[in-house]
Amino acid sequence: MTNSKLITLLKTFDKLEWRRLGEFLASPFFNKNQELLNFYGYLKKITPDFSEKKLTKERVFKKIYPNQPFQARMIEDLMYSLLKQSENFLRLLQLEQNEYVSNLLILDGLIERKLEKHYRIYKKESAKILESNVGSSSDRLLFQYQLANLATKHFNAQNQRVNNPNQQLSLDLLDQFYFFNKLKASCEMLVNKDIVAEDFRLDFTQEVATYLAEKKEPLEPIIHLYLIAYQIGTDEKSDDYFTQLVKLLDEYDLTIPASEKKTLYLFAINYCVLQMKQNNQVEWYVNQCLDLYLKGIQQKFLYQNGYLSPWTFKNVVKLGFNLKKYDWTANFIDQHHTQLREEFQSDAYHYNLADLNYRRANYEAAQIHLMQVKFSDIFYNLGAKTMLIKLYFETGEEEALLSMIASFTIYLKRNKQIANNFRETYLNFTSLLFQLLKAKAHKLPLVMEKISQAEPLTDRRWLLKVGETLQKAQRR
Repeated sequence: MTNSKLITLLKTFDKLEWRRLGEFLASPFFNKNQELLNFYGYLKKITPDFSEKKLTKERVFKKIYPNQPFQARMIEDLMYSLLKQSENFLRLLQLEQNEYVSNLLILDGLIERKLEKHYRIYKKESAKILESNVGSSSDRLLFQYQLANLATKHFNAQNQRVNNPNQQLSLDLLDQFYFFNKLKASCEMLVNKDIVAEDFRLDFTQEVATYLAEKKEPLEPIIHLYLIAYQIGTDEKSDDYFTQLVKLLDEYDLTIPASEKKTLYLFAINYCVLQMKQNNQVEWYVNQCLDLYLKGIQQKFLYQNGYLSPWTFKNVVKLGFNLKKYDWTANFIDQHHTQLREEFQSDAYHYNLADLNYRRANYEAAQIHLMQVKFSDIFYNLGAKTMLIKLYFETGEEEALLSMIASFTIYLKRNKQIANNFRETYLNFTSLLFQLLKAKAHKLPLVMEKISQAEPLTDRRWLLKVGETLQKAQRR
């Protein structure tokens, strides 16, 4: 029973949902089966553990049917019934949380019953819902289109012999719903094109973009934003469009739902990262990228379930390092590491302070912080081992350095949890560093050429700096 669809579903319920499910099952409108309510009561007592010992069919049967001989089929029927009722309960929860859908259903029912006064009241309620700007932009635009369709249905029910004023509105709103979703999906595909090795087509998106760019009427702010984002990914004047996108994000700030802000800001951040990799105005884009991240942190739309993402935290710290804003970055680490989930806080704090001290050439302090990293995450593990190698080189601990290179290489080859692309990135690092350390003077330029061309590779600049240091040492 522990692996059944019913128990798998119920394991996702919190305390409030368990209580409300009980109220749902206790209502004769939804359930008239007392055994089903008793079954729910037994399961509620053993949540959240749901131990196998307490969930055998025989034990559950004895609790629900104490005076009857065991019949597995009766328990299976109860499980199926409770699964279906739990799904019905979820459906009601979702309907309760979606003001758009519930409002549309009521309006439709009122039109069917020809309740004119009630219809007008809920029509005003619809306008209030739209003003509140709840939900995603896609849901909001669809809601507007469906409201226009219901207005047409209401108009037709009046049997008036005049033109329907809602037909053009309905068509225009359908266009807006399509334009928004077409542009957003196209932007998401543009972001993923370098990540996922899969062919994709953007049929008709360019025609949509051209049509919207040439329109004289003002565009919906969210459509305007995605149009500019799409142009960033497809037009040669991408820098101009990026500047325009950043400006519009500020201009439309109060009208953009948080879910859309996150998508648009990450699109802009990804563009900055791409420009930095291509060495295009690196410092300017680092500053732009940092500003975008900080806006997302300040307004918390880059948070996940109320917590700062470890990746957002790490990326902001790295950008601060790139700008050599060491005091500012130290302050950011101190103030924001507690906004991560508790299990990530210690490693994020000590790893990034180790990195900060390394960059400031405080090597002893860097090692002290590294010793306190517990490697809660594979990427902290890889980063910490790489940093330790760099520390051994900087402090001239040759024996420890060679030993660390060897042990890290073995770890990379044996650990099956490391994705192949990351494995290759760090294996290239250890291999090329070892080649540098063992190369004779006339071979060093060849190794440095390998470093310049190697892909994938981490800490390329540091490796080249090591090569230059070794060259100077061998000239003496």
